[in-house]
Amino acid sequence: MTEEELKKNIAHNITSLRKNSGMTQAELAEKLNYSDKSVSKWERGDGVPDILVLHKISELFGVSLNEIIGEEIVIKKEKKLPHMTNRIIIPLLSVGLVFLVASIVFLMLKIFLPSFPKAWILYILALPVSCIPLLVFAEIWWEIPQRFLCVSALIWSVVLFLCLSFENENMNFAVITAAIFQVITILWFIMRYRSKKRKQKAKEQVEINNGL
Repeated sequence: MTEEELKKNIAHNITSLRKNSGMTQAELAEKLNYSDKSVSKWERGDGVPDILVLHKISELFGVSLNEIIGEEIVIKKEKKLPHMTNRIIIPLLSVGLVFLVASIVFLMLKIFLPSFPKAWILYILALPVSCIPLLVFAEIWWEIPQRFLCVSALIWSVVLFLCLSFENENMNFAVITAAIFQVITILWFIMRYRSKKRKQKAKEQVEINNGL
């Protein structure tokens, strides 16, 4: 790699990193304790920062020195999540929609089949049904504890529905089965949590090694 190619790569990569983070040249210069004229000079390819400044830039943007001087840096854009309020309201709306449908069906039964037994059980059925969209949203937006709670709620709401639907039958088998599923769920999410922690530690170690 020639000196001109090195200057061109550094200029392009610093510019890309700065713009991707939404910084101006003046803001980057302030973080590096340099003037904005120096940053502008680096981005034009008229000069290059010294090794200490390059190291500081790599730490600032979470990349390695090799990436900064490489031909084309791969900028990892974080997946933007909806605002926290929306991550709460949207799942609650899905639950409300399930209970709205249950209410409509309940009303229709009362009108057209007034003698239909246990029409109220529709509201109990709505509990496990509403857990399904909650689980989907938890998988997309939330962390492992919230997913675990949704799965647990699904298991026990199904048991509640069965027990109330067949109250004259012996439902011990359903409760025991649900308890077994609950234990399996606990073990499964413990494995997922530990796997996630291992991946995070491995990623941090790679970043530390790349920064050296």
